[in-house]
Amino acid sequence: MMKTLKKLLITFSIVLTVSYAIVLACAPGEWGIFGNSNFTPDSFVEESYSPLLYTQYEMFYGIGYDDKKIERFNDEIKGDWSDYLANKLKAEQLSYFLLNDSSKADIEGLYSYISKSTKNASYNQWNTKVNLNDQKVKNFLEFVYFAKQVEKCSAISFDPWDYDNKKETPKVDSKLITEIQNKYETVSDPFLKNRYWFQSIKALFYSASNNDVISFFKKTKNDKPQNTLFYRAVAYVAGVYKQQKDYASANYLYSVVFDKCPAMRVTTAYNFHPQEENDWKAALDLAKTNNEKAALWALLGYYADAGRSINEIFKLNPQSPHLDYLLTRLVNIQEDNIHFETIESVSKFKAQAKANLNKKDLEMIDMIAQSGKAKNQFLWNLADGYLQSLNGNYSEAKNLFAKAEKQIPKTDVAKNQLHLLRFINTLSEIDNMSTASENLILPDLKWLYTNKSTDIRYDAAVNWSKKYIAALYTSNNNVILSEMFNPNKDFYKNNDKIEVMKSFLSKTDKTPFEKMAESIYDIKLIDIFEYQAILFAFDNKIELAFENMQKAGSLADLELLGNPFNGNILDCHDCDHQAYQKTKYSKKRFIEVIKIMQDKVKNGEDLYNNCLLLGNAFYNMSYFGNARLFYQTQIIDSYDNYYDKIIYDCSNAKMYYQKALDAAANDEQKAKCNYMLAKCERNEYYVSNNMGGWGFDSNGKPDFKAWDGFANLKAKYSATKYYKDVIRDCGYFKSYASKH
Repeated sequence: MMKTLKKLLITFSIVLTVSYAIVLACAPGEWGIFGNSNFTPDSFVEESYSPLLYTQYEMFYGIGYDDKKIERFNDEIKGDWSDYLANKLKAEQLSYFLLNDSSKADIEGLYSYISKSTKNASYNQWNTKVNLNDQKVKNFLEFVYFAKQVEKCSAISFDPWDYDNKKETPKVDSKLITEIQNKYETVSDPFLKNRYWFQSIKALFYSASNNDVISFFKKTKNDKPQNTLFYRAVAYVAGVYKQQKDYASANYLYSVVFDKCPAMRVTTAYNFHPQEENDWKAALDLAKTNNEKAALWALLGYYADAGRSINEIFKLNPQSPHLDYLLTRLVNIQEDNIHFETIESVSKFKAQAKANLNKKDLEMIDMIAQSGKAKNQFLWNLADGYLQSLNGNYSEAKNLFAKAEKQIPKTDVAKNQLHLLRFINTLSEIDNMSTASENLILPDLKWLYTNKSTDIRYDAAVNWSKKYIAALYTSNNNVILSEMFNPNKDFYKNNDKIEVMKSFLSKTDKTPFEKMAESIYDIKLIDIFEYQAILFAFDNKIELAFENMQKAGSLADLELLGNPFNGNILDCHDCDHQAYQKTKYSKKRFIEVIKIMQDKVKNGEDLYNNCLLLGNAFYNMSYFGNARLFYQTQIIDSYDNYYDKIIYDCSNAKMYYQKALDAAANDEQKAKCNYMLAKCERNEYYVSNNMGGWGFDSNGKPDFKAWDGFANLKAKYSATKYYKDVIRDCGYFKSYASKH
């Protein structure tokens, strides 16, 4: 294990040294783990462990990196001094002197008054607000003065991205250290003595002779209260050992702080640094009690083998508080090895889930849960039940969940987590969907799919359950419910499936389970009618298009953004959308007017204008026109290549432009028809050459092809006003014309 550990931690140390300050800017947050996780750790461990929970992408869960180095103890410091001063300073005054950098000048001025009885501007400002003759107030201001001097070297912030302007960290002056140590030795008040002692260690740590921290601590530690300041001091001692590469001593002391000072668990975890097996054994040898050994294992479990750490800690102290956070890490890691997002078939999913579980860890968790010795027995039975479920031991999982229910904390979080894991077990046990199975899981599905709370991780279970149920229905050849639980973009490319889905959605006697399935399905009956109407429209089956669009409900009334019957020289849908429109066309009205115009063409009425307008209509409903909104629906995915042959098709527009040309009565009309035909030919050329409609060849240069329309426009109609308009507005044609 230690060879692996050494490799892991050396690599980790190198990476961390380079990237630690960059983590916050680059980390993608928690989206990664929630995709595979049903087991919510946050609410089942004490808050100080929260940053140490499992995450794939960050150094520390939820915070990215240790971002509270300077302000971590602010509230405790204010509270301690507030108690000492007994309301002799207001809360805002206390915060100003202790925590506000702008108080520096006032503090130095007041210290000058206190130490030399010299009245100054700071004295004049504060004398009427604070009793500067009160001894405790004097003690406070004097202490803050020395603490702020040390902070000039300890509270240094820098921009981690500014590589050129980093300044060397200043060192605490030896004279200042002597003054602070003298205050420590001479002051009699225990509260002040404790604080000057800590400031002495802190000042030494940030001095040029920080090795003296160790000797000073050893000489003075015995009569000190075991409070936060004491363990902060221990962390400084550990830091010196780490700088000296005495990793055994450093790691041992970091583990003591980790165990005794919850507020410093992030800092100690970050600085914990086992490099060699000998370092690790030496650190364990330094541990004086089982609890100290357990703390060492707890830190090691954060970096390496959480399972082994749990096992060792349980042997040392089954009631150790460190066990719970390591358990959640282990469960989340196990989850991450199971691909909940991929289910080809139920049998394959179960097989891969079982194969990917660490059986040794599973046996250990089961042993601890069954022993009844763990401090948080609810959490251990919950975790054991969940892993047993993933391992296919559904009856054993039920028993464990029943035990957990008897030990459940009276919180919604615990209740909801148990409910979720029980549901996963219930669904996992189903290998074939029947009416009985549907009725069994229906209440749980309604609860899961309508749950809006954020107290536990629901998303993975929602997505997994849908895929799992869909796989069950696929094996039963139930294409409708399979599609509803796991939509497939190819479903609506099959007309037979479309008609089956329409029949199902039209049913008035759906079962409760079918109603629930329909409620989670994004595609509604009106979406299908709209979809079919659009396909019929592109296929120039306008009667069927209108018939289906009439059944599309509110979707049929959606207004298009531009006038779809306009045909401009430039293809600029944004321009068309912004242009004044006397008449607005909904999707249904658009099809209806096409139908009216087609009837007129059949009757030989005003053939040129009607055919030209129909050409514009079919052109604008395509990708190249101003009415793309027409085909943007819940079903059509314009990024799916399947629909390219539909939305890029200009053949109907080309047909009607040709009919308009045949009916044209003068050169102006013929010029316009030829130009419109050229646009259609151009688009066909772009599509057939995979140019995406942009009109550039592989070298990025405009491809000046004549096409029949452009050639005819130049050769036959250069004297028309329309020709001049095209020259003015169309740079492409202008370039072509100038070359010919």
